[in-house]
Amino acid sequence: MTIVRRTPLSEPELAGSICADANDAVEACLGVPPEQPLTACGDDEQEVAQDVLDQLRASGCEAVPEGKEDSLFCSALVWDPFGWCRAPAPVLGPVPSGAPTKFPIILAHGFNTSTTNFWRFNDVDVALQEDGHVAILGSVPPFDTPQVRAEFLADQVDALLAETGAAKVNLVCFSMGGIDCRFLVSPAGLDFGEKVASVTTISSPHRGTFVADVATKVLPGTDHSAAIDALATMLGRTFSEVADDSHIVAALQSMSEATMVDFNREIVDAPGVFYQSWAGVSSVGGLSHPDKQAEARACTDADGTVQMLRNPGTNDRMDALLVGAAAIVAHGTELRPNDGVSTVESSKWGRFRGCYPGDHLDAVGQIDDVPPIANTGFDYLRFFRNLAFDLAARGF
Repeated sequence: MTIVRRTPLSEPELAGSICADANDAVEACLGVPPEQPLTACGDDEQEVAQDVLDQLRASGCEAVPEGKEDSLFCSALVWDPFGWCRAPAPVLGPVPSGAPTKFPIILAHGFNTSTTNFWRFNDVDVALQEDGHVAILGSVPPFDTPQVRAEFLADQVDALLAETGAAKVNLVCFSMGGIDCRFLVSPAGLDFGEKVASVTTISSPHRGTFVADVATKVLPGTDHSAAIDALATMLGRTFSEVADDSHIVAALQSMSEATMVDFNREIVDAPGVFYQSWAGVSSVGGLSHPDKQAEARACTDADGTVQMLRNPGTNDRMDALLVGAAAIVAHGTELRPNDGVSTVESSKWGRFRGCYPGDHLDAVGQIDDVPPIANTGFDYLRFFRNLAFDLAARGF
């Protein structure tokens, strides 16, 4: 933007302004004063100052904040490039409140998950129960196709309905669990539509994940070995375990972008069931996406509104376990916004609710996250609690 120069303010007048904050932040980051300091602080310069502060915070290059000076480590830093001493971001989302859901909740887990490993829902069921909801953890084979996994989920739906006397359940489904849930409910799948009130999917690759295409050699000429290596790191397994296990291979094949084209054509939504979805956005090192407009477009809902649960100037730092896969998931230089496993576009199904700042592990509070995440303010338990109260408010 063009800055209209006005008469500079005196030092006392400038002190405490957003322009002074921006000047100080640049000097703290670079070690020298800005070449063109903001001195008039009219509306235009205030807008520039806010943008400067947002960019510095996003990059982690900001002065050590007040309240941290008592830390010997923090007080020795000129600036804080990795956000170690940064004041925590405000917690995202409203304080959860409301009535319990009308129908019980089943939390359907994703790929490579048991009730004990680091891909599980981390105490989400407990938090929902403490809020008065009836909520249980689903349990299906960690590696298999959605068709096989949905059979196990069907048994748990029937058991919960019998135990509670409820007419229906709410399915809250993470990652591959979202594909299981859709197969379970669809008239072309197990046809459980009359037993399910709502399907909420979180970071589910409804249009597949490109790393699965590459790993299973769907696309000739791609780096199969690199994809297997990335998946092995992500899953905590060896190269041979990922490449040779028939159940893992079957699960990956079912999650490829190529396979999901046919799946989506056949597995239609059940009439009368409410479908909604959320997507995660993360990046290596917590860097801003180079194309902010592309990220905003990805996080835009059907009404044309950008839906991003985010504190200004903050970005999630992707877990190292996901970095190798993320480069493939993003389709290389296309840099499609993603959470390390699923792109935002792939995560959309039904009513798209928006993006939250978190990688694929953060979505369920892993690995052993203590909420909220300091640099973004994302609290996965608050997210799920608000999700459940929202379902209740919708009559589910």
